[in-house]
Amino acid sequence: MPDILLRNVPPEMKRQIEDLAHGHKRSISSQAKLLLERALSQAVRPERARGAGGLGTRLKGLVSQEDWTDDFIQPRDHSDRAPPDFE
Repeated sequence: MPDILLRNVPPEMKRQIEDLAHGHKRSISSQAKLLLERALSQAVRPERARGAGGLGTRLKGLVSQEDWTDDFIQPRDHSDRAPPDFE
């Protein structure tokens, strides 16, 4: 597995990582990896770097969350309209 070397870590940051590691009975390395994983999972990536997000994912971002359903967008209530005539 590849390694990462972090240089010039501020002493307070190092102490915080050590304290967290000690409190959770982890190594400093394991604690640092966990913190990086959490930060990366919450990071906002640029649109072009997402790769997995297709057009539907981008369009869904344009719709307010209260309008989301399994069918993507809730249909509006148009019960007063006549059904369309395709003939």
